[in-house]
Amino acid sequence: MIFTGKTGTKTNSISKIIFKNTFTLFNFVNLTLALMIISVGSYKNLLFIFVAIANTLISIVNEIRAKKIVDKMRLLSEQNPTVLRDGRSYQVKPDQIVKNDIVVLSLGDQILYDSIIKEGTIEVNEAFITGEQDNVVKRQGDHLISGSFVVSGAAKAVVENIGDNNFVNKLENSARAIKTADSKLFKLMNNIVKYISYTLIPIGALLLWARFRSEASTTEAVTSTVAALINMIPEGLILLTSSVLALATVRLSKKKVLVQDLYSIETLARVDCICLDKTGTITTGNMQVKDIIPAEGQSESAILNALELILSHLPADNATSQALHAKFAVGAKNKPTSENAEIIPFSSERKYSGIRIKNTEYLIGATEFLTNDKKIIKTAKSLAENYRVLAVFKNKILLGFVRLEDEIRKDAKDIIEYFYKNDIAVKIISGDDLETVKSISATVGVKDLNGIDLSATKNHNYANLAKNYSIFTRVKPAEKKELIKAFKNQGYTVAMTGDGVNDILAMKEADVSLAIGDGSDAARRSAKMVLLGSDFSAVPSIIDEGRQSINNLERSTTLFLAKTVYASILAVLFVILPLRYPFNPIEMSLLNFTCIGLPGLILALEKNTNRIKNRFITNIIEYSFPIGITISIAMLVLSCLAHFNVFPHHELTTTAVFIAFTIDLFLIYWISRPLNKLRGGLLLTIITIMVATFLIPFFHHLFDFVFLTENGLIVTVSIILGSILIFELLRLLMKRLSNKIIDKKLN
Repeated sequence: MIFTGKTGTKTNSISKIIFKNTFTLFNFVNLTLALMIISVGSYKNLLFIFVAIANTLISIVNEIRAKKIVDKMRLLSEQNPTVLRDGRSYQVKPDQIVKNDIVVLSLGDQILYDSIIKEGTIEVNEAFITGEQDNVVKRQGDHLISGSFVVSGAAKAVVENIGDNNFVNKLENSARAIKTADSKLFKLMNNIVKYISYTLIPIGALLLWARFRSEASTTEAVTSTVAALINMIPEGLILLTSSVLALATVRLSKKKVLVQDLYSIETLARVDCICLDKTGTITTGNMQVKDIIPAEGQSESAILNALELILSHLPADNATSQALHAKFAVGAKNKPTSENAEIIPFSSERKYSGIRIKNTEYLIGATEFLTNDKKIIKTAKSLAENYRVLAVFKNKILLGFVRLEDEIRKDAKDIIEYFYKNDIAVKIISGDDLETVKSISATVGVKDLNGIDLSATKNHNYANLAKNYSIFTRVKPAEKKELIKAFKNQGYTVAMTGDGVNDILAMKEADVSLAIGDGSDAARRSAKMVLLGSDFSAVPSIIDEGRQSINNLERSTTLFLAKTVYASILAVLFVILPLRYPFNPIEMSLLNFTCIGLPGLILALEKNTNRIKNRFITNIIEYSFPIGITISIAMLVLSCLAHFNVFPHHELTTTAVFIAFTIDLFLIYWISRPLNKLRGGLLLTIITIMVATFLIPFFHHLFDFVFLTENGLIVTVSIILGSILIFELLRLLMKRLSNKIIDKKLN
């Protein structure tokens, strides 16, 4: 895991998280309206403010939760390096290191700062930075890149760069620009709140003027104005979306998935192209022994004896030796170590390791580095196929071969198959060898094996590369980013997985990014989601979770935007007309709960992992607008009848609530079809709540309900029947319009 030593890369403080989520445009609007209600003492009409408070708390709690998990992971990954100062050694915190400090490096240490070796020789693994697994020998005068690991040897190095000049920090800074969530829900709600907020002040001022002009009392003028303005903001939709996505993050956390951005759940659910690194996703990053093959005239026991003897003296300090130790651990432990043994440590230059005991030499490594015998080399190549082949020699006599393979995740094939079944294109971007990656990709079921080694060519045309290939190897960090850009330019919604510093530019460029939990700290901070268990099999669960949330929210959005439509129309009409606004804020809170909030929540939690159909605009055109226009017409007619005393004026708000409730109920029925036990039960529950609210004395008085006269009942029933007819006509008209828009887009 990588710790950059840069204090500026810490997560936001709790106070900053609270400040960011509290002081928003949405909260400012709600607070202003709440103060208006408080100013006239109509406290029971303040119910709407609790929606804003709940939404804020959900956002704060979720972000603090993510912060604590990330901080805990970072704390576990920190190491205190040893430095030499004034001839003495000290263990210091990473952020206490200064330029020109001499850092002592040994096996297992991470290089936290760009440095130059002053003394000694070490081998470093730069896989987190370059994506290549091969170790690199570094000697006196050589540069060390921050983020790499020491895999053998010891050295003293002079710190060359710190802070923003450090390689890892430069890379992080180039990817740190805040990227707005690529979420249709987020954009929709943000735009609605933004544009409506622009109109609230002039409409509010005009409504107040109109109310006072009609000689309404101050309390009545303010409460009716606030009711009109509150209805224009789909605050319940914002709360519902936050709640549904927050519940999704809780369910995903049980599968060891950390969601650092709520709206990334939606984005991943829409993904139709996923870019995978071979290591950590398709493979576990570990090697495993496939088999041993004795040479002609040699026995299996002879090669086993040699292997166990070598392993009893050599440490498991790289992926290959770890795989050998894991396979032959028992035998190696039973072999006594010899004090006279001369250790030959592994070197990426000589490509072999071994021991010498008296006059006997045992070596293991790459065949072509151990012998010039063309026959033996040819045999080794014929055994390679999908494997790494190591030759074992005793006194320059071949004993046999050991074949190793990348450990492929058990569920990798099922995951790749899931992507194809769900029309998600699979792209492999790796720092490894092309043939190796193609072979492993074929094993797990990747269909398109057209691949290219980017190190073999220069001046890449990324648009053509993205169009013609699906496997890319020897890819540098900047090249990964350009490939992601090219896929996005083709119209894909792109997900990118990564575990190293070399991945973060591409992860930031992608629409949504997933970091492997045991990867680098920098990659985890850059990602929208972190697979804490480093288990890639969680990705289908995330996609399914997102599909359930978004499919159901698309349907529920219809309810909320219908309210925004009719509230906006009524706000304008009642500025122009000298009529009383038909709702009070507290009555709208009841309607919002029974006809919008409750059904929206229940429908949003229903199991639904179908592919997202992107029906936002269709639903708005076919349902939100017709129902919004219908309720606007109904309320206008109702207010006119009350104004001309066709029924008692004090019955206006009660009749308005029941008419709006019945029309909304009709809409809920339409979007819930076909009915099942859950949806049928929902309709009965809503009706029961409204009836109970009207009949129970406490709630009857709380919501200012009155029992209707005969004229009031006749008006209510007549408007409801007329409204259903108007809705049906408008719905059919809007459906034709919607189909024309879709046909135009397709053609």
